[in-house]
Amino acid sequence: MTRISKTSIRNACEQGVPVPTSRRDRGVTASRTCKSAAAAVVLGLALAGCGGSANVAPKPPAAPPGSDPVAWAGAFCGGLGEVIGGVSAMAKAQPTPQGQKDGLLEFSDIAQRAFASTAQKLQQLGPPRIIDGKQVQDTAVNFFSNASQTVGVQRTKLAELDANDPDFVNKASHLAGPDLGAASTQMQQLTSNKELAPAFRTAPQCQQLSSATAGHR
Repeated sequence: MTRISKTSIRNACEQGVPVPTSRRDRGVTASRTCKSAAAAVVLGLALAGCGGSANVAPKPPAAPPGSDPVAWAGAFCGGLGEVIGGVSAMAKAQPTPQGQKDGLLEFSDIAQRAFASTAQKLQQLGPPRIIDGKQVQDTAVNFFSNASQTVGVQRTKLAELDANDPDFVNKASHLAGPDLGAASTQMQQLTSNKELAPAFRTAPQCQQLSSATAGHR
């Protein structure tokens, strides 16, 4: 199953995360933004023509369309928080091969749901309202989607193992999934984004995640 490096999460926390509730209507759709911008341009031209003044102060550039960065960061951190919280399932497992298998299966279920749910929440919110928000959005959604699929595949393999097999522990330990080093690097770059850093520090879910990872040091 997918391993999440505590060091990577901790580094992300120290940089502003520590990887928001999401509501569909918090995002501003591109269509609505384009209509508003067009209306503003038409109104501006009309006022300039009626006023007869050439000294019209230029308006500041409009913010990029997208969702509230704090809400977006909150959804991001909330997903990782659910995965970390799933570790308790393994900690409570009985110290027997079957108990360990049951604990790993429960953790896999929690992690898979959390990853998939987070990808969906981010898609519902839309890209964060920052420069290159679309690129940031794609990176995050792809990460959570791929992680969910990977955990699902490994969960199936784990379920097929026989807990009574003397070599069960060794076989289970090899179900680590593919190397996600490249994805982890992308996520570290994302969480250290200067425009998103204030949102990661402000979102309640990120503050909770920071406390949770600090407790695992």
